[in-house]
Amino acid sequence: MAISDKTRKILWGRSGNRCSICRQRLVVDETTVDAGSVVGDECHINSGASNGPRHDAAIDPQRIDDLANLLLLCRVHHKMVDDQFETYTATLLSAIKANHERWVDSKLKESEDPPSLRVRRFKNEIPALLQAARSGQDLFNLASECHGSYQHHSDDLSDDEVEVVGGFLQNLKDWVDIASDLEPIDKVRAVKSLTDELQELKDQGFLVFAAKERQRLEGGISAPSDFFVLHVSVVRENDAGIVRPEGE
Repeated sequence: MAISDKTRKILWGRSGNRCSICRQRLVVDETTVDAGSVVGDECHINSGASNGPRHDAAIDPQRIDDLANLLLLCRVHHKMVDDQFETYTATLLSAIKANHERWVDSKLKESEDPPSLRVRRFKNEIPALLQAARSGQDLFNLASECHGSYQHHSDDLSDDEVEVVGGFLQNLKDWVDIASDLEPIDKVRAVKSLTDELQELKDQGFLVFAAKERQRLEGGISAPSDFFVLHVSVVRENDAGIVRPEGE
């Protein structure tokens, strides 16, 4: 599949020929001796490649090139969001896209251009220590308040451990993505699933630690808005980095 001409035209039209982050024009005018130059990219929010940034296996491959999965960026910010995909999650990029398209629709004058969008992190909000996840309920409650996650795990996993640890992290990410839309029965199922996986990890000698961090999306035409990101770590129970309460 490839981006259709119609989708491409709609994307450039709604984006106003400007980067969705820095708002720079993406077509450079011609000179007296050279033609104009395109300096923007049509970027995927969720990559279609299995090893690409923000890849989501749940997305139908036929929908990868849909308008909803595309945003317009300059080449600097295209590389930035793909290199820093843990910060620039699919949820965040979708918000950036929507914010930018609202700005284009507002037809602001050049002198009234709002500041570029950026994510602000606060030193005192970054967890110094993650707390042990004691139950699936506690972990689900924490994850359901978040819009993305930073994930860490021990790096000496066997093939079997990769499946267990990776399956848990994938499952947790999925619950983070859809937690706010779940019906009560689905929330019960989510808690049960996480509880079972925590026990399986414990049986194989792993502990799970988690905490949330408040970040802020600033710039654009909207007021600054806070959102939360989940920090989660799966490590062996004898990991030297674990800080244990006195007497435990």
